[in-house]
This record gives sequence, C-alpha cells and structure tokens, in this order.
Amino acid sequence: MKERPILMRGEMVRAILEGRKTQTRRIIKPQPINRAICATNSMWYDADHLTPGRLIKPKYGAPSDRLWVRETFSMQPKSWAGDKLHYRADSEPDDVCLWTPSIFMPRRASRITLEIVAVRVERLHEITQADAKAEGSMPDYAHRCADLGHPYDAMWLYAKLWDSINAKTHPWSSNPWVWVIEFKRV
Repeated sequence: MKERPILMRGEMVRAILEGRKTQTRRIIKPQPINRAICATNSMWYDADHLTPGRLIKPKYGAPSDRLWVRETFSMQPKSWAGDKLHYRADSEPDDVCLWTPSIFMPRRASRITLEIVAVRVERLHEITQADAKAEGSMPDYAHRCADLGHPYDAMWLYAKLWDSINAKTHPWSSNPWVWVIEFKRV
C-alpha cells in the first residue's frame, strides 16, 4: 500500500466530509494519442489496433492505495492564540486567517485519508448522472440551476465545476481522457 497526496478544493472537501463525494476525475498527462486499454487493474496502455503502445502509469495509485487530502489551511487561529489548525472548507467567508494554499499542506496537517477502491480510464463525457453525483455535484447548486432556468442536473453541474477548474487547459468541450478514482474515507 502506498500513500500519495491529492489536492481538493473547499467544496470538494465539504462533499467528502458530508459523504457525498466518492469519486474524483483527474486529467491523464500526457493525453493518450490512440485509446486507453486496461492490461491489469494498475496498468494501462495508450494503444492502437496493431501495437500495445506506451504504458500509462496511474499517478494516483491502485486499489488499496491511500490518498491524503491537501486542502487550504491555516495554523493561525482566529483568536491568534495557540497553534490549532483551521481549514478553509470549514470557515465562513469573512473568517480572518492567514491561509496557506493546499499545495503546501504537509501530511501531518491532513485530516482526510481516502482508500482507493477502483481506478479506471475513460473520456470525460462518459460520466453518468450517478457518477456526477458521486463526484459530489453540490445540491446547494440546485437553487442556482433553478435561477438559471435549468432543471437540477448533476452532469450539467459537474460540467460547470469541471470548467471552473480546468477550462484553460482541458475544458469540458475537449472531452479529455481522465483517471476515474473511486474511494472511501478511512
């Protein structure tokens, strides 16, 4: 079993803590040229019809490996006394803290550990409604859908979330190859 860090935004951290998020999709880098073919549960190949192609190594691990979540945090308490950790995902927007970006979170400060249950490769647009809900498509956005004249649609919400994170390099419309990592909290 290996442990690796994984970055999560505040709304995704909240979804994990609430038990709504059990999947995450991450861009495969570099993108397969042909198509991704599974050889075993931890080996994938960028293959065509004639050759097995190049190995695509899962960056985040294989089933039974663990991920520790990096999130925005602060070691400065709201009262400025003591050294208690604060997590931005738990804070009100007007909380006054000196926030440290998630990329700099050390392992000892992480409060969430995830065990990988399954890993697969697919095109982004292969996501289902059930998968979009497992991604933590936020029910608190349902009211925004109503305001915009859209019925609540987990895939539509997930597409909007995807573009808010990845639009510059791999927008929803480009339908990139992604790792689909299913996990449970431990």
